[in-house]
Amino acid sequence: FSPASTFKIYSALHGLEKGIISPESSSMKWDGTPCAFPRWEQDQTLDSAMKDSVNWYFQAIDSQAGFEAVRTFLQTINYGNQNTGTNLNLYWTDFSLKISPIEQVELLQDFYQNNFHFDSKNIQAVKKALLLSTTSSGSLYGKTGTGRVNGKDVNGWFIGYIETANNTYYFATNIQSSSGATGSQATEITESVLSNLGIWK
Repeated sequence: FSPASTFKIYSALHGLEKGIISPESSSMKWDGTPCAFPRWEQDQTLDSAMKDSVNWYFQAIDSQAGFEAVRTFLQTINYGNQNTGTNLNLYWTDFSLKISPIEQVELLQDFYQNNFHFDSKNIQAVKKALLLSTTSSGSLYGKTGTGRVNGKDVNGWFIGYIETANNTYYFATNIQSSSGATGSQATEITESVLSNLGIWK
């Protein structure tokens, strides 16, 4: 399935590895172009852009990196079908790039363990941006994604991992529907499953 905004985990990592942004300096200025959501219409940092899933921030990273660098990066980390299509602004939402839930989990493990041998500071910066909450159960890290076609939400994702005192649990939930398949729906399903398994309360 199209990764939608779950790809922003790796777009951020690419931007850090290329030096487009850094853990110490990740801010980008909003250029004034009207956006789909009010929270996008302001300057962003990596943390805020990940939290609010700000498209233009990650599109700016890709634009500065260039097509060939993006393609090479997808091959380096073995991301899904590694297909960028022809539009650098939309490849992770227009169904060019595709990845399965199992591939998402395998890639999260590689990311978490830094099997890519990237700069550890860059891995830590992305992990920090993905932190959603910490409770007595542990810490939840994740990213949602919602794919829209003709104004309908048809592709919902929630991927991430939970760090507990003695384990790390990885997950990837994908839902498909003619409408109503959102990242927030996928999140609710995931949290319910993790709760039933006694992993997350």
